[in-house]
Amino acid sequence: MALEKELSVFLANHVKWLQTYENKFVLIVGDDLVGAFDDPKTAYETGIERYGNVPMLIKQVKREEETAFFPALTLGLIHADPHH
Repeated sequence: MALEKELSVFLANHVKWLQTYENKFVLIVGDDLVGAFDDPKTAYETGIERYGNVPMLIKQVKREEETAFFPALTLGLIHADPHH
């Protein structure tokens, strides 16, 4: 899965990063925390400048995660599988 390693780094460090980076956007490439930024655009530009066009995770460090809810998908009105 794409960004699996980066997401595991984020999850493993989330509690610790809340103390220092709460509400900042962290940039993770591979196993490395590249930095914490005030906005996702700056994080992205930094990632492109340093690493080029590679997979990178930019995620806001927040106390609670927001959950997306798509009622049409849940009710079966649309399908996530493009072959249906």
